[in-house]
Amino acid sequence: MTRLTICMYGAASDRINSIYINAANELGKEIAKRHHKLIYGGGASGLMGACASGVLENGGEVTGVVPTFMNKFEPIKSECTEIVRTETMSLRKEVMEENADAFVIAPGGIGTFDEFFQILTLTELGRSAKPIIIYNVAGFYDDTIANIDKLIGMGFIRESVKSLFSVCETPEEVLNAVEWLTSQ
Repeated sequence: MTRLTICMYGAASDRINSIYINAANELGKEIAKRHHKLIYGGGASGLMGACASGVLENGGEVTGVVPTFMNKFEPIKSECTEIVRTETMSLRKEVMEENADAFVIAPGGIGTFDEFFQILTLTELGRSAKPIIIYNVAGFYDDTIANIDKLIGMGFIRESVKSLFSVCETPEEVLNAVEWLTSQ
């Protein structure tokens, strides 16, 4: 099995239900168990921090990509194997996009939605061919997927967009999909 670099997008908030935090930690453990590497936004809290902790506590490698101003908004995970500093959020996404082999979209807020729709748009436009996996913990993305279906029906989004991402509910399913799709 080829060692992959997996980009995880997810919430930085600690004010959310622990089911999501625990699911992100389990995803991190599964990434480390399969000897893959994590690249993510560098946060120490929320799903981001939980996933990174899961990787690091199980002997894996983690690259955090952090805009220089981000320390004012959230704590940064200093235990990362590597921290890459950028000047802007756009450069942060660019570094993650360039270095990842696949993208996992965990539950999150506006930043996560921005990251998901950017990589989905790049994929639709042929600028990226890397797998996108929605980690649909406890049905978090059910309404988003239903809205995408509605917009397809209304003609705002092409039907083909649905083939550009996979939806998984467990860490094992996520990593199985990542490994299978990157081997194609």
